[in-house]
Parts: sequence; C-alpha cells; structure tokens
Amino acid sequence: MINAVDNNPLGKLAGLGMSPGAGATAPSAGSSGFADLLKNSIDEVSRLQQDASKAVEDLTVGKTEDVTGVMTAVEKSDLAFKTLLAIRAKLMDAYEEIKSMTV
Repeated sequence: MINAVDNNPLGKLAGLGMSPGAGATAPSAGSSGFADLLKNSIDEVSRLQQDASKAVEDLTVGKTEDVTGVMTAVEKSDLAFKTLLAIRAKLMDAYEEIKSMTV
C-alpha cells in the first residue's frame, strides 16, 4: 500500500476517524470539528496558492532561477485546489441526497 505524502495539505481530513473499509467513528475528545478542519484545509490551499504565485513572480523578475522549485510549488497548489474541489463536489452530492430524503 502506498503511504500518503506528508506534505498533503488535505491529509488532515484523514483525522476524521475514517479508515478504509470501516465506518466513521466519533472524533476523540479535544479534536476539532469538521467545520474547523475544513476551514484549516481551505486556508492551507490558499497559502499554497499564494506561495506558488510568489514563486512564479520571483522567477519572472529574476529573483530565483530554481525552475524545479517553482514548478513544484505550482503543482502542489494545483493538486491541493483540485482535491478541495473534489471534496466540495462530494459534500454537495451528499447534501442533495440528504435534501431529497423523505422523513
């Protein structure tokens, strides 16, 4: 099995008590709620996007010549954003499903 990358900004979502093949468990005492976790993940994606923009700007004006580092920052930002969009889509699907349930 492949282990998750340590730099994954959304890897914190794994702390929700979900494990492959198992149902959700209640968060342990002292852990943050889902809303806090989601907000922190959004903030992290925003930070990665700002870092990527700064790296591209530095490369453009000649402050750095590290093309590999710039491309890595841009790819991290892109992957984090795409992951966040996928999470949003799943949340919206779940909301629509719950909304259509009869009581």
